[in-house]
Amino acid sequence: MSIVDRYLAYAEAFEATFVDDDWSRLEQFFTPDATYEPGDGTKIEGRDAIFANLQESVNSLDRRFDSRELADFTPAVDGNQVSMSWTVTFKVSGAPDLVMTGTEIATFSGDVIERLEDIFDDHTAATMERWMEANGAALG
Repeated sequence: MSIVDRYLAYAEAFEATFVDDDWSRLEQFFTPDATYEPGDGTKIEGRDAIFANLQESVNSLDRRFDSRELADFTPAVDGNQVSMSWTVTFKVSGAPDLVMTGTEIATFSGDVIERLEDIFDDHTAATMERWMEANGAALG
């Protein structure tokens, strides 16, 4: 299985985890000492800490919306890295859509991720801040 196929399998497993909160299904995709840079200047170390951070992130943002639509693009490979640009659209009743864009980069060791990094497009932080100021009350 190529690292692109492995990354796409991880992405599919993440979406299933988003639905049922079974983070253990993602263990097979990460080294125990993997690192994650979520795009906010921090670095999370260790698979369990990564999953805790991801769970906190989806609980504090994604799951507060009525729906979340992810549009992704064809992954690109550079050596042992897979990168994929994405667009996520969050919808909640009574507010305009919140659209965020960025790129995820997964660095592989063999067929498991040893480093995951999210890079938000330059405008995304300002877009989210403006949306929250104007519409955050819609999230309850």
